Amino acid sequence: MPSGPEPRAVFGVRVSIGANSMLTTYVCYINTGRTLTNRRICDEVSFIKIVSGYWPSIYNPTRENLFEVNGLNCDVFEDSTTFEKFPSCVPFDSLWKIRFSVYPFRNRHELGWSNKYHKPSPAQEIYLVDRYGISHIDGDFFLDTSFWLLLNDVTDPIWIANYKSLK
Repeated sequence: MPSGPEPRAVFGVRVSIGANSMLTTYVCYINTGRTLTNRRICDEVSFIKIVSGYWPSIYNPTRENLFEVNGLNCDVFEDSTTFEKFPSCVPFDSLWKIRFSVYPFRNRHELGWSNKYHKPSPAQEIYLVDRYGISHIDGDFFLDTSFWLLLNDVTDPIWIANYKSLK
């Protein structure tokens, strides 16, 4: 009896205001080859610890730094003075910008890349569908290869300029 593909981890992010006024929601799944199972919603710190291999988990049983594998400088770093561990992933700090034209909460006056106030412009929405398979910014997760592509894109000045130019 032939067996299906090996189950593998799938990671993703949704960019919309969610629980506790967080701008991003992170998710882990196991792809069985037929369906996504073992869904786990994570906060940013836990997500970085899982994906970087810092924590053991069913989503990263080999504890490989999957950020590094995908060309991203994200990890649990150690402060050289205090020796405290802190998770960091610079691309995560820019994810809100694909959805908002200005940071949506008080006390931070930073501009986003969206050409509409609280959601991408029509041309940006079409682009998100074509490039990442995201048809509803409020509900869809950037998953699997689209997740890794997005994280690399939001750190690329040429991609940012192109995205901002979509009216």
